[in-house]
Amino acid sequence: MKNSYTHDNNGNELYHAIDDKVRKVNYADLYEETPEEWTPSSEDISCELQLLGLGDWEPLNFNFSEKEWEDNQKSIEHFYTTFQPREGILNDRQSVLLYGLEGDHPSRPTGLDQIRRELGYMPLEEEFKYPTEAQKLLTSYHDVFDYFGDMGRSFVIKLNAGGFYPYHRDFPFITRNTIRLIGFHGKSSQDQLEWEVAGQRQPIIPNTLYYVNTMKRHRLSSWKHNSDMVVLNVPKTWKNVLKIMSVLNGG
Repeated sequence: MKNSYTHDNNGNELYHAIDDKVRKVNYADLYEETPEEWTPSSEDISCELQLLGLGDWEPLNFNFSEKEWEDNQKSIEHFYTTFQPREGILNDRQSVLLYGLEGDHPSRPTGLDQIRRELGYMPLEEEFKYPTEAQKLLTSYHDVFDYFGDMGRSFVIKLNAGGFYPYHRDFPFITRNTIRLIGFHGKSSQDQLEWEVAGQRQPIIPNTLYYVNTMKRHRLSSWKHNSDMVVLNVPKTWKNVLKIMSVLNGG
């Protein structure tokens, strides 16, 4: 019998994410094995010091048309697939892949734990650099894509009522290879979507793209349908940090 634990909305069998217990690692051991990968470079330190001065939640000055977003949603709605399901947990999240591995389809998995379970290893964020068909259809973000140039793993995520991310940190080291930008669209607003970073609930301005420091502990949850977000991984370079500083909204 097909149910929400085993199949997505289209009746396709779900490919579940790797179990949390499996992905726990000892970072000191990883450093001993490959110290060059875990030792911050001078560019790492420069970028992180500048971003530390910027803050954890900063709006950027890009203009988005609500009408264009709605039109884009009609163009990509058939690509939505369940985001990173876990066995025995109901969590109403759907995603569309914008930048993936070479040859990826917009309906391919977008969550790293799900991808790791499928491939048997964890690709780097910047390896997901190939635009999918959906990237071309998301015209409301073409100015952003053109501004930053190369992108890493990026996707549209839709949280419906009851959809959530529990407390977690994205790659929590200053050796991270990408910077996280998140745009809020659809019905995303302070009234129905709750984002907490470092113990503080953050303000959400609809149709706005933010720099978000997801190295810090954070969680989010939606009380209603259609809390739409765009998650972008921008390669962490000094030039891209300066690009972010150049489009701060109000400072």
